[in-house]
Amino acid sequence: MRIAQLTLSTTDRAGQAAFWGERLGLPVRETGSAVEVVLRRSTIRFEPADAGTDARYHFAINVPPGSIEEAAAWLGDRHEILEFHGDSEVEEAATIVYTDRGASAFYFLDAAGNVVELIANPGIDDEPEASFGPDSLLEIAEIGVATADTAAARAVVEEVFGAGVLWGGSDASRLTAIGDDHGVVIVAPAGRGWIPVGLLARPLPTTIVAEGPRPAEVMLPEGPYHLRAI
Repeated sequence: MRIAQLTLSTTDRAGQAAFWGERLGLPVRETGSAVEVVLRRSTIRFEPADAGTDARYHFAINVPPGSIEEAAAWLGDRHEILEFHGDSEVEEAATIVYTDRGASAFYFLDAAGNVVELIANPGIDDEPEASFGPDSLLEIAEIGVATADTAAARAVVEEVFGAGVLWGGSDASRLTAIGDDHGVVIVAPAGRGWIPVGLLARPLPTTIVAEGPRPAEVMLPEGPYHLRAI
């Protein structure tokens, strides 16, 4: 599932423009009151949050397979990488983690406090660049959506995007990733913590535009979540 565009709320539009554009060197454009961060195949759009909204999300970005060490060195020269502490499944103070599906990843906080993950997944076929840089951030790999009714949200996401469960989904208390190796929507129970900092998953305004088997559009009021297949 290719996620073409993600629209999120932010309380720090200027900080996001400076972080993604000046610090990390990605193309950034300002369109009205919004800031758009341009990846190789996706766009992340940050729009002003409503007053009083604690708009902090979890999302992930794909980097080429086999490049996670170089990606961590590149990001670490520019910003702090988060460590894992007190996680029984991860070595204490580790920064890079490895999944049972063969992917590797690390995490950091952007200027607005979003938990961002860079993930190298062997299931995608992009070749690593000669040296890691801004163009190595390929596409949106994950977006987390929190809900009080995971079964209902999961059913809508599957229907709109014509996608199945990639991992998880064993019970309502756990995460469910819907999509494929290129992109997933992660349905999370509201109140569950996003690793590695335990940021509480809460319903927040989110627009997801992704490839689907047919054009479709649904609005879920809880976020609100606007899902659009193209």
